[in-house]
Amino acid sequence: MSDDVSSTPIPRPVDDPEPVPAETRDWTFVLNTGCPECGWNQWPDVDSLREAWDRNVAVWPDLVTATASSARPDDHTWSALEYGSHVRDMIRLLRIRASMMVQRHDPEFFNWDGDGANVVRRDWATDPQALAQDLRRAAEETEAFLDALTPEQLERTGRRGDGAPFTVFTLWQYMGHDVEHHVWDVVGKRA
Repeated sequence: MSDDVSSTPIPRPVDDPEPVPAETRDWTFVLNTGCPECGWNQWPDVDSLREAWDRNVAVWPDLVTATASSARPDDHTWSALEYGSHVRDMIRLLRIRASMMVQRHDPEFFNWDGDGANVVRRDWATDPQALAQDLRRAAEETEAFLDALTPEQLERTGRRGDGAPFTVFTLWQYMGHDVEHHVWDVVGKRA
C-alpha cells in the first residue's frame, strides 16, 4: 500500500455540485476589441468608467440576495451567488493590484484562480446576506482607493504572471468588464 495520499480521491459531500468547467480564455482581448458576448466596449475616460463601475457594482447585492440566487441555470454555469463571490474577489483584486502598481515599479501580479477559489470555498453555499455585505464593503474600499488616484497614478504599469501588461486605468477597464459581463451572465443584459 502506498503512503502517497495525493492519488487518493477526496470524497465530496453528496449535495455539492460538480465544479463548473474552468474558464480558459484570456479575456484581455476585450481591451482591444470589446466583448462580442455582452456588447461591452472600453469607456473613453475616467468619468465614464467610474460611472459604469459604480452602476455595475451597485446591482450585485440585489442579485445575490434574489430568490433562487443559489440555483445554477445549468451544469456549466455558475449561480448568482458564485458569480457574486467572484465579482467580490475581482473588486478586491482591483484594489490590491492597482495599489501594487502605484507603490512599485511595474509589479508582476500573482495568478488568481477564481474557478479553484469557487470550489474550495463552496461559493454555491455562500450566505447571500453576508455576501451582499462583503460586496458593499469591497466596493466602498475599492471606490475610495480609485477616487484618490491622480491622472499620473492611473498611468502606472504592472503585468499579470503571463506577461499581459496593464496600466491602472486599463486594469480598471478590464475588471470593469468582468463585473459588467457577469451581470449579463446572471440576468441576460448589462446594467
